[in-house]
Amino acid sequence: MNRNRAFTLVELLVVIAIIGVLIALLLPAVQQAREAARRMECSNNLKQQGLGLHNFHDTFGRFPPGTSNNLAPFGTATVSRWGTSWMGYLLPFVELGNIFDAAQLTTDINYNAASIKSAVGVDAGSPTLSIYSCASSSMEEVANENPFTMAPDYAAIAGAVGSFGGVTGGTEYTSSSYGTHATNGLLHYNSQETFSTVTDGTSNTMAVGEVGDYVYTGTASSPVRADYRPGANYGFLMGVIGNDDNTTVLPSGSNGRPSNTTTLRYQINPGKNQFFSTSCSDGVCTSVGGNHPLTSAHPGGVLVLLVDGSVRFIAETISTTTLANLAVRNDGNVLSDF
Repeated sequence: MNRNRAFTLVELLVVIAIIGVLIALLLPAVQQAREAARRMECSNNLKQQGLGLHNFHDTFGRFPPGTSNNLAPFGTATVSRWGTSWMGYLLPFVELGNIFDAAQLTTDINYNAASIKSAVGVDAGSPTLSIYSCASSSMEEVANENPFTMAPDYAAIAGAVGSFGGVTGGTEYTSSSYGTHATNGLLHYNSQETFSTVTDGTSNTMAVGEVGDYVYTGTASSPVRADYRPGANYGFLMGVIGNDDNTTVLPSGSNGRPSNTTTLRYQINPGKNQFFSTSCSDGVCTSVGGNHPLTSAHPGGVLVLLVDGSVRFIAETISTTTLANLAVRNDGNVLSDF
């Protein structure tokens, strides 16, 4: 008489072990494939931003300011309060003109304006814009429950400080409280740069970079993870935070905080190799410091948009000299491979 033979305990354990080994072998490949897809999405965001910058230039004969305290070229030259960022200027050129119109960016950029609150929300349920959010980032898309709440994972490159890589050119506005803002890059304070002012070449100059990962405060023995993205506290629309109407010189102190831009002063993805002061004396803080490093959750580096519209992955092992040269539009230095 035939009997159905069941698995013995040993055979069952062997099968389970084989399945476990297969999962262990396949899981990293699956994770890598998912990250590759997320990285491609983040790269496409930068390409869209690049197209928007080029379309803006085609329309106005110049690139938008990285950060501003005025409404030009859309409206009145000066306003009594905050201006808008490069991301706000790009909205009509990246198929988001409805938000631009709803926010009434041609007439006002008051932090508490009803039009701003209506367009971008005022709480943790505020809308987010995928073009300014990287899928690889684990950071909150809405980081602060205020108007201007959507916290972007990208920042305009205003330039680099002279002490970082030995670069020159432009003006450095230094505040002991909020770091240094340079004007030797493409998108800086009230800038009106053009293709012709990028004398180092459009394929050798960065326009936008990722800031989509955490930095650290504290110490090596007690590290504290911090979200100090340049747009985390006030959101993607915010320009210069302050009430000063000066359009030619960046005010000092709290009236001259350049939101949504960064002036390079630190290496890519510093992680726990660099601990920043909570007082913002390092130019990296929740109160919008001017020197947030380029950061991302992509293994080994960050994605950047070059002025020519191409997107490159920059390894975190890049030399500070080469990184600084990439941030500056007109230093005349010959770049090594990157």
